[in-house]
Amino acid sequence: MSASIRYTGRSLGPVSSQLLGNNIEAYENTIPSMLSERLRNPKFAGPENPQTGIAAEWEPYGTTMTGFSCKLVPGMYLSGREAQLVHAYQQIVWGTIVQPGVAVRAGEEFEVELWARAQHRPAKVAISLHLPGQPVRPECRAEITLDLAHWQRRTCRIQSPGEGGAYFTLAVEPEGRVIFDQVHLRPAGEGNVSRALLEAFDRFPCPVLRFPGGCVSCTYHWERGTGPVYLRPVEDDPVFKYKVYYDFGTDEYLELCAARGIRPLITLNTTTATPEQAAGWAAYVRAWYVAHSLPVPAAYFMFGNENYWIHELGHMTGEMYAAQLREFVPAVRAAYPEAKMLAIGEFESGGLRDEFVTPWRATVMERAADLFDTLVVTRYASANDALPFEQGLAHMADCVTDKEADLARHIGTLHEAGLARTIGIVEWNVFTRSSHNDHLGFYEPHDIRHCLYAAGYLNALSRLGPQLELACFYSLVNTMGMLHIKDGQVRLDDMARVLNLYAEALPGEALELAVDAPRLTEKSSAISAAFIRKGNIDWGFLVNYSAEPLDIRLEELGNVIAVRGLSSQAYLAPLSEIHPEFTAGSVTLPPWSLVNTASEIE
Repeated sequence: MSASIRYTGRSLGPVSSQLLGNNIEAYENTIPSMLSERLRNPKFAGPENPQTGIAAEWEPYGTTMTGFSCKLVPGMYLSGREAQLVHAYQQIVWGTIVQPGVAVRAGEEFEVELWARAQHRPAKVAISLHLPGQPVRPECRAEITLDLAHWQRRTCRIQSPGEGGAYFTLAVEPEGRVIFDQVHLRPAGEGNVSRALLEAFDRFPCPVLRFPGGCVSCTYHWERGTGPVYLRPVEDDPVFKYKVYYDFGTDEYLELCAARGIRPLITLNTTTATPEQAAGWAAYVRAWYVAHSLPVPAAYFMFGNENYWIHELGHMTGEMYAAQLREFVPAVRAAYPEAKMLAIGEFESGGLRDEFVTPWRATVMERAADLFDTLVVTRYASANDALPFEQGLAHMADCVTDKEADLARHIGTLHEAGLARTIGIVEWNVFTRSSHNDHLGFYEPHDIRHCLYAAGYLNALSRLGPQLELACFYSLVNTMGMLHIKDGQVRLDDMARVLNLYAEALPGEALELAVDAPRLTEKSSAISAAFIRKGNIDWGFLVNYSAEPLDIRLEELGNVIAVRGLSSQAYLAPLSEIHPEFTAGSVTLPPWSLVNTASEIE
């Protein structure tokens, strides 16, 4: 098949690098994985096991618990949760609790940080690591004496016993009674946040980073994620019915943003918090930059999340949201004058009955237009493995076509209302199999469908010009993520490779194109194309959704000097790097591929 793409000589306007933004949501398997911590439930969050009295992820050494007892005690905490009591009441028995399956690697040295207190009299605690079937080696064990009755911090260092899933043990000496608030096992010399995570940020574009979500934001209390990490609580999450971890909080988020030149985008809790709390968060963020002698960025603050839909704990009507903006926005603006305000911009608010559906967007624009800078929406596509491969890719092309028309409609409503505002997308991705409470960690494997969709979607976004403020991929870490972290090891999937293809071209100027290509479906062409001019290079982004190779003639777009891309011909298979054939004025796209072309302007 053949096609032609011609530059008409007209510009569609600037394209922001902020189209390559990301999300970090304070979800169950996101925040713990971002830390250097190797233990699970290091703060002994309850409830306890009713048979053993021990917190989840921990268990007794042995089965009978002869000579010692355990109890998870509410109210006796330092960090804001339960505390773990271990009482060894016999003269010869150590009271020992164990966490199995702790990931260790050969040659590692660990620092153990223990917050505990002795009751009645001083007591020794033995800490060790050993692999299954092996004895504890001397270098893998340490003893700490707890000689105070109030919370005390004690540290020691132990060596890794080798490679694999180790047993980590806490043992209280005979006739000792110790209450543990928390125990941490981190690679020696590594801070609270995983070094591998921080280094990974050099391997993909991230101009904007949204935090803390997502649906979690409706119960997220920012104050609990500031200050010393050992004082931060583990909270119950009524949204996803998991836990909310605050060990990666506002301080760590801002440190990451400042170190990597990332623009903050904070989703404010407008459900279980107050305008005063939102303003306090904004003031804290601004003061953080001032205290670090850094320029105060034009940070984004988003008011609520998906409050237009019935799944959200803070679901409301458009009238209620406009009234809420009247309460929240002025307080946040006063605290952070440089900030940009993001308001939810969906067309309707859902109802528990059809007759309860109400207008949202029109109401917000009519009653609160003076309160926001950008209207933002969430946009997902969906697919499944049941579709034959060729049909599945065609479905992705149609999803992009529908989303582009939808976003053009959003921009059109701003024109019709005469509002000089912008549009933003705060979450986008493709669902094929992930779901909440699926016991798979909300994992979405990004295969050729996701990647072709992403490339086509980014092409569509680039054509919308300066009225599209930003777009944030959901999600960065683990949860539907392109960056997968476990036990301090990081893997970037193919979605990162797609975003990296666009990074060099942005920011740039979108070029208007005349495209003559075969049809793939009634809705969509077989090809998606976007060209972005930056300096003396026209960067082309071409997607072939079809099962046939496409010979594409390029006109008025400079001389092609390089072509690279990605392709795959199966679901759930890794993408292969490709270097298609090209001439100065043409390129051949293999089936089911996406490519980046560089054309030098004469």
